[in-house]
Amino acid sequence: MSSATVAATDNRTRCDAIRHWLTPHRLHCIVLAAYVIVVGTVMCFHEPWFDEAQAWLIARDCSWREMILERPHYEGHPPLWWMMLAAPAKLGVPYEIGLKSINLACATLMIWLLEFKTKLPEPFKVILPFSYFLCYQYGVTSRPYALMVAAMLLVAINWKTRDEKPWREALSMMLLCLTSSYGLVIAGMFAANWVVRFVWQEHSLIRNRRRFIALLALLAAAMAILIDVMPAKDVYSGNFDISGMTQPAPLWIQICNSWLLLPAEALFTSTVSDTNLVFIGLSPTLLYTGTVSCLMWAPLIHISRRRHNAMLLLSSYTVMCLVFAQHFSMHHLGILLGFFIAVLAIDCDERRIGVDDWPAWCATMADQFAGKLGVKKARNYLIMLKALALGAMLISVYWTINASICDIRYEYSSSRTVASFIKTNHLEQYRWMAGWTRINSTNASPDVKERINQGGYCADGKDCIDYTSWVSGTLVTADPYFKRTLMSNAYKGRSYISWEWCIDPYAGKQDIETWRSWGEPEFYDTIYQPFFFSALGYDRNDYTKIRIAETVTPWKDQRSRGSVEIYVRNDIYKNVLHSPDTGIAWPDGAKRR
Repeated sequence: MSSATVAATDNRTRCDAIRHWLTPHRLHCIVLAAYVIVVGTVMCFHEPWFDEAQAWLIARDCSWREMILERPHYEGHPPLWWMMLAAPAKLGVPYEIGLKSINLACATLMIWLLEFKTKLPEPFKVILPFSYFLCYQYGVTSRPYALMVAAMLLVAINWKTRDEKPWREALSMMLLCLTSSYGLVIAGMFAANWVVRFVWQEHSLIRNRRRFIALLALLAAAMAILIDVMPAKDVYSGNFDISGMTQPAPLWIQICNSWLLLPAEALFTSTVSDTNLVFIGLSPTLLYTGTVSCLMWAPLIHISRRRHNAMLLLSSYTVMCLVFAQHFSMHHLGILLGFFIAVLAIDCDERRIGVDDWPAWCATMADQFAGKLGVKKARNYLIMLKALALGAMLISVYWTINASICDIRYEYSSSRTVASFIKTNHLEQYRWMAGWTRINSTNASPDVKERINQGGYCADGKDCIDYTSWVSGTLVTADPYFKRTLMSNAYKGRSYISWEWCIDPYAGKQDIETWRSWGEPEFYDTIYQPFFFSALGYDRNDYTKIRIAETVTPWKDQRSRGSVEIYVRNDIYKNVLHSPDTGIAWPDGAKRR
C-alpha cells in the first residue's frame, strides 16, 4: 500500500473519530461556543470595578512573599487568583487584556466541564451556562469564582471513583481549597463525608493506603491554606457597617435567610440587591422566596436521598450556613449555585434522573388526574408544566440579558473613564489626594458606638474616629491603568486597599498633620464634608467640583446609578482643563477651547 493511500486512510479514520465524537456532543459544542462569544463580547465593554482592580494591583505590585504569606490575612482568600494574575501583571500585559484573558479561560473551563464531563439533564446543560451567575457575574466580571465552580465540578466528576482513584479527587479538592475560603469549607465537608462513608463501610481508616495518603496530603494542604488565610488582628470585616446606620441581624435570622432566601435568589428570585447577608433582616418577601427555596430543596433532597447523598448535601450546606454568617455577599450566590450543580452532578453520575425519581404519591396522583381528565388533556397539562418549569429556568437567563445590555450601553464602573480623563489631560504629573474614612456616633449602630468609645483620633471634632489608611476607592479602580498609584496619600504608598485600617485608631493624627503640611493638592477625590477640607487646612472656595463619570451598575433585573465627582483646584481648572471633553460636566455650562 502506498504512503498516499495510508495517509488518506489515516485522515478518514481521524475524521470518522471526530464525527463519531461530535455527533452526540453537537449541542454541547454549540453551547460552549455561544458562551465564549457572549462572555467575550460583553467583556470588551465591561469596565472593571473595585474587586477586579484590587486583585490585579496585588498581583502586580506585591512581592511574591507578600502576595502568598501576608495579603491572604487581610483579603480573607488564598493567593491562587493573584498568582495566576501575577504572570501577565508583572510582565506588563495591559490591565484589561491580562485580567479578562485569565478569567475567560477559567470560565471556559467551567462550562466545558459542565457540558462534556457531567451527566446533568440536557435542558440544564443548555440553560445553566447562560444563567446570571455563571455567565455574567463569574464570566464577564473577573474574579476567582469561575475557577471555584470549575473545581467543584471536578470534585463532582471524580466523586464516583474517589476510592479507586483517590489522588484525582484529592487534587480536585486541593484546587477547590485554593480558589476561595468558601472552597476550604466545601472541600472540607466533602472530604469529611468521604471519610465517614468508607470508615462506616470498611471499619478501617488505612485499608486503602493510596486513599489514606491522598487524604493526609489533602489535610496538610488544607491546614496550610487555613493558616494562610486566618484574619489578621483588627482587619476590616464586611460585617462592620462603616456608615454606622445598619445593625447586623442576629445569627438565627442569618441562618433562616441562608435556607429560605439564598437558594431562591441564586436562580429564580430578585428581592435583594448585592448586599451583605448580615444586613438582611426578616421581611414579608421571605414568604415568597421561602416557598421558591422549598420547591428547590424538595426535589434536590429527594433525588440525593434516593442515591444516598442526602447527608452530603445537608451536612455540607449546614456548615456553609454557619460560615456565611461570618461574611457572605449576594455576589457569592453563584458559589451556592455551583454547590447545588456539583451535588446534582454527583447524583446524576450515580444514576441519571428519570421517571422513577418521581415520588410514589406523585405518580399515583398523576395517574388519577390522567384517568379523570383523559389522555389528551393530561398530555396538554404535562406540556404546560414543562413549559412553566422551562420559563422558571429562563428567569436567570433574562437577568444575564438585562445585565449584559446594561454593561454594553452604560459604564459599569468609573475605572476606564477616570483613567482616560487623567491620561487625555496629562494629569499624572499633578498631586492627587483622596478622602479617608470617618465613623461617627450620629445615628450609629452599637458596633460603631462601641468602637468610638474605645477611643481614637478625630480631627476637628469629637465622637468620631478618622481612619486615614482607608481612602476613597475611585483612584484605586483607575490605578491598574498606570504604572504606579496616583494617590499621594496612599497607605504606605500601596496602590491597593490593604484593609489594615482598624489596627491603630490614633494613626490618623500623624497622617493628617503630614498631609496638611503639603498644602492644597491640584486634585482632591472626596465627597463634600467640611472636615475633609478644614482638617487639612484647605479652602473649599479654592476648588471647583466637576463630574467625570456616571455609572449604571446592573444586578439581575435591577440597576443602580452613581457618579464620580472630584475637586479641581481653580488654577488647574482654568489653565489646564481647557480642551472640550464630553465626559466633563462643567458647572458653569461653558464650552472650553
